[in-house]
Amino acid sequence: MDELGADAKAVLQPSMSSESVKEDCLAWAARDPSGVLSPYQFSRRALGNDDVSLKITHCGVCYADVAWSKNKLGDSRYPLVPGHEIVGIVKDVGPNVRHFKVGDHVGVGTYVNSCRECEYCNDREEVSCEKGSVFTFNGIDVDGSITKGGYSSYIVVHERYCFQIPHNYPLASAAPLLCAGITVYNPMKQHKMNQPGKSLGVIGLGGLGHMAVKFGKAFGLKVTVLSTSISKKEEALTVLGADNFVITSDQEQMKALSKSLDFIIDTASGDHPFDPYMSLLKTAGVFVLVGFPSEVKFSPANLLIVVQIRTRQWVLVYYMLRGSGKDDVSLHIVESAVLMKTKKERALSVLLGDIFVVKSDQEQKKVLSKSLDFIMYTASGDNLFDPCISLLKTAGVLVLVAPKAPLEQMGLNKHLLPIVIVLHQLADVYRPFYAASSFPSCCHDLLNISWFHDFYCAEGSMSSESVKEDCLAWAARDPSGVLSPYQFSRRALGNDDVSLKITHCGVCYADVIWSKNKHGDSRYPLVPGHEIVGIVKDVGPNVRHFKVGDHVGVGTYVNSCRECEYCNDREEVSCEKGSVFTFNAIDADGSITKGGYSSYIVVHERYCFRIPHDYPLASAAPLLCAGITVYNPMKQHKMNQPGKSLGVIGLGGLGHMAVKFGKAFGLKVTVLSTSISKKEEALTVLGADNFVITSDQEQMKAYSKSLDFIIDTASGDHPFDPYMSLLKTAGVFVLVGFPSEVKFSPASLLLGEWMRPEGINYH
Repeated sequence: MDELGADAKAVLQPSMSSESVKEDCLAWAARDPSGVLSPYQFSRRALGNDDVSLKITHCGVCYADVAWSKNKLGDSRYPLVPGHEIVGIVKDVGPNVRHFKVGDHVGVGTYVNSCRECEYCNDREEVSCEKGSVFTFNGIDVDGSITKGGYSSYIVVHERYCFQIPHNYPLASAAPLLCAGITVYNPMKQHKMNQPGKSLGVIGLGGLGHMAVKFGKAFGLKVTVLSTSISKKEEALTVLGADNFVITSDQEQMKALSKSLDFIIDTASGDHPFDPYMSLLKTAGVFVLVGFPSEVKFSPANLLIVVQIRTRQWVLVYYMLRGSGKDDVSLHIVESAVLMKTKKERALSVLLGDIFVVKSDQEQKKVLSKSLDFIMYTASGDNLFDPCISLLKTAGVLVLVAPKAPLEQMGLNKHLLPIVIVLHQLADVYRPFYAASSFPSCCHDLLNISWFHDFYCAEGSMSSESVKEDCLAWAARDPSGVLSPYQFSRRALGNDDVSLKITHCGVCYADVIWSKNKHGDSRYPLVPGHEIVGIVKDVGPNVRHFKVGDHVGVGTYVNSCRECEYCNDREEVSCEKGSVFTFNAIDADGSITKGGYSSYIVVHERYCFRIPHDYPLASAAPLLCAGITVYNPMKQHKMNQPGKSLGVIGLGGLGHMAVKFGKAFGLKVTVLSTSISKKEEALTVLGADNFVITSDQEQMKAYSKSLDFIIDTASGDHPFDPYMSLLKTAGVFVLVGFPSEVKFSPASLLLGEWMRPEGINYH
């Protein structure tokens, strides 16, 4: 907004005079919730000893101006002069002013006063003043007057709240930096969103969004604008220089961005879904909210890296292709089949060349009649067998993926053609299929095919020599979750493997979840347990870091690609292709992993952790899941600063660990619980400093804005707003539990009247 025009000056009448009033201030003011601005005249305070008097040349227009002019928050004080992106030229200074002189170019932002005594003011974070900073307009100053903003001819401000602007920087361009600019710049710098070559997603392209794109490009980031409006595309790409533009309602575009962004900055103030955006973040990506929706709601499941299922289903197909001697074979898929890369990446160059879905289109069938060398059949029913076979060339091959029954039951024994059976896993339930008398000869004893045996068993799968059902375990057989004795075979010791005699295994809630098939993906019989400790009883010839007799632990994963950036950084749990969980997962060889409720385990040495001989193994076990789940984010977010305050939500397995680590780090620990029965344990056994019953509003109120850190270990659904209000400004909230939904209002982060959502880190 340029300085006040002559037309307004003509309308305004001189104000009443006094000894302190030297000049009338001309302005535009809202008089009521209509928000309509009209000329207004008022008196600024007299210049004080530490004050700067600034002739306003420009004032940016911020959405806050609209919100308060129209009384959207219900606290507007009329007549209201908006504007807090103020720039101009110094026309006078008080005798104590040291940093500014007449003629300087100066800016004034969102606040014009504070207590100047609290820790935030002492750290020059006056906007977060414990007693409440005084807003540039519509605030109540220390003298009781109502502050009036930059839609005016001049302003008088204590020099502490003025910012120098270089003389060679255009004042009109500087104005938006005083609110929109710093709102975006500060969290981007704070959360290291300024690393050249990284990827940034910007949600929304209003005033804050413009700034985010421009800062992102200035920082050398690859910027993608995420918008609901196609009309913003040209501006984003051509005017602002964004690299990509995505319409968020286009599911294909959003899917293409899945897990691809290092950073997201959300500038949208209107209510909007968060889940679609969360799913775009890489592991350990940063999501910063600078808009002000009424509610933040998302599912933690959208922050998970998709676990890639590894199978050997392509191995036999490739064997047949290679054996055929043909270079230009055609392969088609009926219904649906998921392509999965094998670890050694054989077959892909052949298989990915010519694949599509064959359905019931009669014209398509006619065109394809007797034209296919191979058909891969993955449908669950048998109603497509005959149509499919009619598409095969003479001597063509039908490939069955994980058949549900022997061939004669499926009606296939009447067809005189080669059939290859491909299994999703080499589980015992499928082994009888190999011996079915009705199978064509090419399907007999597939495990004895030398090429397949070398390829499959090199990874440590079962073979005639390695299969010894000598591992004793407790397994769940169905969703009842009841455990019963079970005997099975571990893989033979590989060159890089460690064989570990299990002495102890911690009990984790995950054991219960998968034993009872709570996620619908349990594979029975299921041997749980991923807090495994024991003593090394054998090692492969290539093992360098362990020897027989060592004390070793195995945690939540036992394999990964070992090639991606996360594996290279020893963050295998976040492997881009999916780490292989210690139990109930499909390993690289197609076998189902079985956990630590067993007598021993065979693991690649990379996934073993040394335990000191003088540390009790029984105490070490819980550290392999609960321990690291809590310790890692506490270290990452610097929740280990002695003297700081920590709140721990929940006192289960994770909560116990959080309290103990907090005390070990020298923190003042407060347990936040719904159950009074946990009080004695928290204070006496674990050594917490305080215990708060969260349903007691008086206790909760006493802790308002008092905690530097909160770690939320509760997995059950629970409210978040009451806990958010306990954080200090710029406090850190870490979620390590797994509720189905996270929901809170940004208003819970208000300190007095100010909100800083970027003060929260989501882990």
